[in-house]
Amino acid sequence: MPVLGLCLLTMLFWGMAPLFEKAALATVTPLTALAIRAFVMALAYGAMLLATGSVGELFRVDGRGLLYIVLSALFGGVIGLFIYFHALKIGDVELVIPITASYPLVTVLLAVLFLGESLTLSRLFGAALIVGGIYFLR
Repeated sequence: MPVLGLCLLTMLFWGMAPLFEKAALATVTPLTALAIRAFVMALAYGAMLLATGSVGELFRVDGRGLLYIVLSALFGGVIGLFIYFHALKIGDVELVIPITASYPLVTVLLAVLFLGESLTLSRLFGAALIVGGIYFLR
């Protein structure tokens, strides 16, 4: 499947997930919802590793790669999702999702600062559109 198709499928599934999350958060605390979500994800990823014969790869991850994965899990998977679930519980989906989905703005800025990636005119324009969109949503 081409990259565009994979991106569109990702968009579809990520677009559906907040509806289920918001519905669940009507009766479940954010922490409980995240714990259940993480448990289901761990089971699914474990099954995928077993099914593909990739379990051995877990033991070949080097220290630096492991550190980066752990940091990603903490920032994106624990702290970020915990705050996001709280926002989703108390806020409207049509406000919370577009603002939190603007994270690429932060990624681009941090990539320029820490990875030395270039900041082009088109990226600046895109960032301005994101900031403008957030302004109009508030």
